[in-house]
Amino acid sequence: MKIAHVVTTFFDSNATGWVMALAADQKRRGCQVDLVVGHNASPEILAAKQDQGFGVIRVPSLRKYVRPLQEIRALVELYRVFRVRRYDVVHTHLAKAGVLGRLAAGLAGVPRVVHSVYGASFAPTQFWPRRVFFRDLERLAGKITDRFIFVGRELQEAYCRAGVCSADQGQVIYYGKDLSPFLAVAGLSREERAAQRQALGLGEQDLVMGNVSRIVPWKGHDVALEVFAHLKNTFPTLKLLIVGDAMTASERGFKELLLSQVRRRGWQEDVIFTGWVRDPARYFAAFDLYLLTSMPFEGVPGAVIEAAVAGVPVVGFDCYGVREIPGVQATLVPPKDTQALTLAVRDQLHRLSVRENRRSGNGASVGAIQEQMRQQFDLGSMVNKTWEIYHDFIGN
Repeated sequence: MKIAHVVTTFFDSNATGWVMALAADQKRRGCQVDLVVGHNASPEILAAKQDQGFGVIRVPSLRKYVRPLQEIRALVELYRVFRVRRYDVVHTHLAKAGVLGRLAAGLAGVPRVVHSVYGASFAPTQFWPRRVFFRDLERLAGKITDRFIFVGRELQEAYCRAGVCSADQGQVIYYGKDLSPFLAVAGLSREERAAQRQALGLGEQDLVMGNVSRIVPWKGHDVALEVFAHLKNTFPTLKLLIVGDAMTASERGFKELLLSQVRRRGWQEDVIFTGWVRDPARYFAAFDLYLLTSMPFEGVPGAVIEAAVAGVPVVGFDCYGVREIPGVQATLVPPKDTQALTLAVRDQLHRLSVRENRRSGNGASVGAIQEQMRQQFDLGSMVNKTWEIYHDFIGN
């Protein structure tokens, strides 16, 4: 079976990891697997995948952000790739590659088309013409899609309500994550946690809000700074740790705006940008709360899974999938309601400012958390369930 995985961006990220887990499993099963990737991709990662025997096809006009003329070029280029390569299955990932890849696959006569939905391309917080436009694009691409794979139940329900797919077209397959570093954090004693904070330059009296995500506008880092501004006078020891980085030129511009605000307000010692880190678990040991400022495009927020495992309470905007995470301690407010978010964070910080309420080791609960999380977010389960969908195609 010849399979193409189509993805817009290809960096060292969760989405890339999930795509490669599927591709590697299918290659082990004897399939010919190509990676069809856009302009925003790591040359080093692509070279490594070629060395491992995967086909790599670059589509330069396929870029992360919407540019109408680029989208037409990308559609034509993808169509040509699919016509020449004659895949049995085209599997698209992420929103833009999902729409353009599926439309091109339909035009090229690809027999089977699968789309993985990691987050909503349309959401209630969008300006309504944009929301309706993207919803209608999803409906159009949905007519070409044989199977949808959703990373969360609430996300699937939203797509069904919007008329993008029927219930029998979709299947929920939670993505896999290695949770062992975060389970280790959950088992730390108070003294070990204090040592981790000290290693990061944080004092015992500091109240630390954390956010772990790629620096892009829809992740709401500007909202995090606004919340911080409202609360800093009330909580003088308040710190904000932003763990993650920008990847593309426009994202780096957004990050520079954030940094300029921090410099202008003299917060350099209080708002800390760590940049990209391969292992963020040690930062969760320092967090008193996780600040979720994403708009509701998430499928199941990966960092909130990590916070739940590590025992970090979450305060943030209501996103798809948060309620699907076993054991999560979450206070959610309506998206874009910064005032409600600030009040919720304030209440949590007041509670945490009482020393006895600060986090301590919860090793006794690690086993239960471990079992629940491993069952739901298991990488082996993800690839096996996806292969079952492909196997149905072979049989049909």
